[in-house]
Amino acid sequence: MKQGINGLTEGAEKPRVQNYSQLDNPEFEAIMALRTAAKEGAFFLPHLRQGMRVLDVGCGPGSITVGLAEAVGPGDVVGIDLQASQVTKAQALQSSRGITNLRFEVGDANQLPFADGTFDAIFANSVLGHLRKPKQALEEMHRVLRPGGIVGVRDLDWGARIHAPTTPLLDEWYSLTIRIRRRNGGNPFLGREHLRLLLDAGFETPKASVSVWSAGTREEIRLCASFLKAQLQGFASAALAEGWMDQTKIDAVATEIDIWAGRKDSFYMDTYCEALARVHE
Repeated sequence: MKQGINGLTEGAEKPRVQNYSQLDNPEFEAIMALRTAAKEGAFFLPHLRQGMRVLDVGCGPGSITVGLAEAVGPGDVVGIDLQASQVTKAQALQSSRGITNLRFEVGDANQLPFADGTFDAIFANSVLGHLRKPKQALEEMHRVLRPGGIVGVRDLDWGARIHAPTTPLLDEWYSLTIRIRRRNGGNPFLGREHLRLLLDAGFETPKASVSVWSAGTREEIRLCASFLKAQLQGFASAALAEGWMDQTKIDAVATEIDIWAGRKDSFYMDTYCEALARVHE
């Protein structure tokens, strides 16, 4: 398969359903819980002010959301996620941190359970790339933002990944992850389409930027390898179900990641596309 000029995988089948491969994957979720507003939301935080009402769409375990709540207190923050288990973990984190201007609830990005003009700002990290209908989700965000409200979206673009040194087996696996992501209803290259999608959803003055997550020290490589193997575990079920890989080969990929992590010259980088836009006043 080849990547087409529009970031699509040539010859890829149309997605059957919207699916999330990392559902109930504790190892993957533990790494996601390391995310923070200071890092993942660095492009968004300067636009927040005390007293704002903020929505975090796809909040996961809430590690970013608590930072948003601290930034706008005493303003109210709501975090929503489609997975009830993630909402439960987020609520536990909120309780442990003693943050009172924050609540979490189950919610769908494509059908936000809020009235028009409820929020001053909305954040969505690594959400749109999983959705079959990202424009609909952005239209919902536009609806629940007040006039002049701001949205910040951030998504990984899988076309700008560096894994060095690589091997034929790792290259085969990464190509397959793109196929699985599309099979699940998402778009692994959505990040580069932020501006178009925001404009199509009715937002104004969109601005794009990028940030990178890299691993170049021994500790960073160790964490990266743990992430890659946790991701492998989640994607493996789809690969097996479709007959794209057997368990022996999946185990070989895990071994290849361990070998890579043990090298002194290993390096990894993911590129995140970010965008800000506003609702017309």
